Amino acid sequence: MIVEPVGIIAFALGLIALFAESGFIVYIFFGATLLGAAAAIILDNLGGTTIQPAHLLLGFLAAKLLGSRSVRVGALRAVSVGGPGLWLLITTVYAVMTAYVMPRLFLGGTLAFAVRARGANYATPLAPTTSNLTQSIYLIADCACFLVLSGFGSSDAGRKCLGRAALTCVILNLFFAALDLVTYATDTADLMSAIRNSTYSILNDNQAAGFKRIVGSFAEASSFSYWTLGYFAFASSLWLSGIATRLTMSLTALSFIVLLFSTSTTAYVGLAVYLLWQFIAIAFTFLFQPIRSQMVVFLIGLPAALALVVIMICLSDTSYAYVADLLNTLVLNKMSSDSGIERSSWNTQAIQNFLDTYGLGAGNGSVRASSFPIALLASLGFLGSVTYGLFLLMMWFRRRPPAPLAIAAMQTAARSACLAWLIGATASGGFIDLGLPFFAFAALGCAGALGSRTRPSTAPADISYRHPVSAVRD
Repeated sequence: MIVEPVGIIAFALGLIALFAESGFIVYIFFGATLLGAAAAIILDNLGGTTIQPAHLLLGFLAAKLLGSRSVRVGALRAVSVGGPGLWLLITTVYAVMTAYVMPRLFLGGTLAFAVRARGANYATPLAPTTSNLTQSIYLIADCACFLVLSGFGSSDAGRKCLGRAALTCVILNLFFAALDLVTYATDTADLMSAIRNSTYSILNDNQAAGFKRIVGSFAEASSFSYWTLGYFAFASSLWLSGIATRLTMSLTALSFIVLLFSTSTTAYVGLAVYLLWQFIAIAFTFLFQPIRSQMVVFLIGLPAALALVVIMICLSDTSYAYVADLLNTLVLNKMSSDSGIERSSWNTQAIQNFLDTYGLGAGNGSVRASSFPIALLASLGFLGSVTYGLFLLMMWFRRRPPAPLAIAAMQTAARSACLAWLIGATASGGFIDLGLPFFAFAALGCAGALGSRTRPSTAPADISYRHPVSAVRD
């Protein structure tokens, strides 16, 4: 076991958080979820498996927050009948069972692409691996994150703190993106080596279409664009709701720009689908009730801006050729590239895994795919896919009690972020683990939905950025 410097810092912050206000550990934890290329601890005995700073801090988060009776009650309420937490808990227990049982039950009965293939582009006979253990631990951590933060968000003050911490993530993500570009341009990328120490392949100096592929604090451009897609959705939803409009509009614009320059297929496909969904949803709302001025600007501005960009590109032969080549490389001909062919083979084999196991799945951590729904079917089978699907559906399609305007907007924005991430995972997600940020934002989106008696407020919305020490007291 190797403890890295970033792990020592995370451990020290966790200890400090045990004696600080509850909001402090919430901010630290949300910020740590951005360190996707960092390893706090490297486990040599498990093939170089890493414990990321966020997973290390999750233990401190649970210890601190569950010390409050109201948080414990809220966490238990989250798994009550009718809540999404119950279905997530059932899915987690079932996934852990499949991770142990299925690879042994169907031993050698099907071929599967290993989760930690390390460059091997071929399928091997199904058998138990360390990935069955690590992927199960990740899913348990996801469930714990959701339940603990749901309990913390059972009060208005808790949800406000979660919302501000989520907004801080958007800001920090843009900061790391700028830092990535500056260190690359000045040939000082080694300055970020402390948070790029994972055993994963770190692809921080690649270029595409003449641009440096932005990776920020993550291991590769696709991971950066995937998470930035959700942060863009969060900021844009707050802006459309009229919350801290100057700040959220700036964050939305900057996140949109870095997504465009990320040269990632996941970013382009996910952004197009999410914006289309948002446009249709707002247009439908406009037919039946008044909407905010920001929504009107979005309805008029999006088609106008798209038309203007298309006209400007078509008027210049050089621009047209460049954009056409960019689209062909990253989107239209993506499936004919080496990466596209490889990912297509993963999905094809994952579907075969589902069929070979008679719809029961090969077990969590046994299968690598390139689409979340396919990975879910191949890993957990039909039963696990139903329970996981019910958790996801109940995040959006359920009645919610009235809440103050700012809190309702934050929760709507959190669910929008989760939707954007789900779109991205459907396009390129390899596992059933959607990541700690997804479940942290999902907790914000679902918190307080059961048993809340909060009265609606007509007071002006205010979620202005605040330092962690000014957050909610326990």
